[in-house]
Amino acid sequence: MLHTSARNQVHRGWVFYFFILSLCCTTGVVSAQATDVFLFDLHDLGNFGSVNGIYAYSVGTTSCNIGDVELLWHADDPFHPVIGQEMYRLKDGTLEQIGVSWLKHSFCALSLSDCGPCQPTDCDTLGIDCSDPYSSGLNGQQSNLGPRSQVNAHTGVFPYPVDPPMPPFTNDIHRRLQVAEAAIDPALNAGALYFVTGHYVTPDDAEAGNGDNNVAYRQVSIGSSPASFPLNFVPGSPTEAGQPGIQAWQDYDPEVVIEEVRVPGEGLMLLGYKVTDLGAGEWRYDYALYNMNSDRCAGAFTVPASASASMSAIGHRGIAHHSGEPYSTALWTSAVSPAGVTWSTDNFLQNQDANALRWGFMYNFRIITDQPPSAGVATVTLFKPGTPSTVNVPVLAPIGSLVDPPVNLSCSQSATGVELNWTNPLPYNQVLVERNGLPFATLPGTATTFEDDTVAAGDYEYGLRGVQAGDASVAEVCSVTVVDLSIRIVDATGIAGQATMVMPLLASFSAQVEAYDISLQYPGDLLDVNDVTVDGTVAGDLNAEQVLVDVGDTATGFITAQVIMDAGPPFAGQEIPVGDDQPILLFDFAVAASGFVDGETRELNFVDGLGPDQVENRIILDGISYAPGVDGAVITFLEQPIFIRGDCNSDSSVNLADVIFGLTYLFAGGVPPECMKACDTDDTGNVNLTDEIYFLNSLFVPGSPPMPPPTGTAGPDPTPDSLPCF
Repeated sequence: MLHTSARNQVHRGWVFYFFILSLCCTTGVVSAQATDVFLFDLHDLGNFGSVNGIYAYSVGTTSCNIGDVELLWHADDPFHPVIGQEMYRLKDGTLEQIGVSWLKHSFCALSLSDCGPCQPTDCDTLGIDCSDPYSSGLNGQQSNLGPRSQVNAHTGVFPYPVDPPMPPFTNDIHRRLQVAEAAIDPALNAGALYFVTGHYVTPDDAEAGNGDNNVAYRQVSIGSSPASFPLNFVPGSPTEAGQPGIQAWQDYDPEVVIEEVRVPGEGLMLLGYKVTDLGAGEWRYDYALYNMNSDRCAGAFTVPASASASMSAIGHRGIAHHSGEPYSTALWTSAVSPAGVTWSTDNFLQNQDANALRWGFMYNFRIITDQPPSAGVATVTLFKPGTPSTVNVPVLAPIGSLVDPPVNLSCSQSATGVELNWTNPLPYNQVLVERNGLPFATLPGTATTFEDDTVAAGDYEYGLRGVQAGDASVAEVCSVTVVDLSIRIVDATGIAGQATMVMPLLASFSAQVEAYDISLQYPGDLLDVNDVTVDGTVAGDLNAEQVLVDVGDTATGFITAQVIMDAGPPFAGQEIPVGDDQPILLFDFAVAASGFVDGETRELNFVDGLGPDQVENRIILDGISYAPGVDGAVITFLEQPIFIRGDCNSDSSVNLADVIFGLTYLFAGGVPPECMKACDTDDTGNVNLTDEIYFLNSLFVPGSPPMPPPTGTAGPDPTPDSLPCF
């Protein structure tokens, strides 16, 4: 679909071309790789009136492909740019975001020459060094505006058509760049400056890692007509190509500092800040955190502050999502601790739709205090799980004394969770523990170790802060990946004289395992070890290449097993796969004929250091040895077996399935019953066809005699016989 008649064009291309060329050759600021969409110009403005004090606008944009590969621009699938628009106000020394739009889904690249010597293509791609203009009318076309919530700005991935479908637009402001009247009314905003921005996100540009130059801002003024408060470009104020709106704060106020908040392996945020001396011993600290393209978002922001600081104001401001976006609009809460002032929303586990700082949004934070500025480190806590969970950024802050952080911090998986160890370089009053950027525990100042036994499998980041006289240090950080490595043995019943009692060792692993060592203590006075084997287990199925077993048959016996899946060349990479309750070892015991009281219980316990080799219970993956979670077994010893008569298939219930199981065993070569006594439904001491007839009569023929005990619940045979039951 061509739409040249509706597309505004600009003609500064050759100036722009030589500008880009000079950057490439001199500063290295622009380094095109693969596709690279660059927001070159904001060229016209749309005004759409107001509804209930909310005004709607749009911004015309021109993009360029400064990469060396054609940029995909498909109208009917997700491989096309989406275009967002925002608005900012600079008032009383503070830049605030006052407006945001949904996203224009683009179609049909025109491949014009506003950026330089264009290599034109068809509608489905934007050619190399080519431009594509979108008028404010198209960027404000409500029927083709989609929600931001469905777009990952870091990867450029989004569903198209949008999914779930968009709610219908119901008025003139729906989905468009919305701004509250109070933020733009000239009568309420004397001396304020205003800026609009455009922002492109597209999959192939993001994949190439070129998503940081897809923005631009330009100064606008507000018309005096209350009917629309129309926007107009300020004469002599050109488009600041490749620059986000937050950059206007520094460009128009040289006292502002802007720092990158780069999320490792992910997107980019920017933190701007300014400290203002208010006189009379007070300072105002203003911070603005802007999320350019991080899908992990920000869920909390911490500014260090002295415990002795008197704070007369702590503030936060953000703008709301609109037009049916799923996110909460609740403002962040603030809390003061030894770490400083922390503003936060609900965490991801509490509410995935919490009001995190999503991409294309900027939130403001303010402190007014009697503490003068010092160099410090603020912390951005990321909203979505991952590693790292926090990113530090240098700032000026109301810090008192500087406290040295703990040193030599390490964190590692233990048998019960995660173990932290560190050294205190000086005496602390307290040690604060943070997990994934959030306060977790407060320890005595002398503590040098901590055990977190509440973790599940996953990635964790821990931070430690030392506290002296109420002031906390910067967090010292370590990371650990916790894998589910647990082994257990199911409780069992041993019958006097039982020749074989097989007990499997069950393993639950959330990562592939290359070897394991087992050290088990058993009651050697009541059990003899027939065999310890990997045959019939997942380790046996994968042909474990080294299995070393040692058995000590004393009254307190031991079993050790050391299993390596791939012990020698040619190395084929055999590993125990991820899975729950997989058998990895079988213990086959014989039960003593006497020597215990009926109903006596004994334990099989995992005990480290048994046997001549002092084997410890360890699981090895990626060459690293871990202590697994362990759960031993209880064995109940009985002089005679207990069972439920009629439960021929040993599933703890009595029904027609037991009849079928018994008939299959008798006449079709079926599996032998585990307990022949249970199949002896007429209690004659034999199992044959008469038992199945007796069983069917008791189930379905009224007046037939019931089955003899034990029925309903398991119990011993009141008429002993020689039928086996183990």
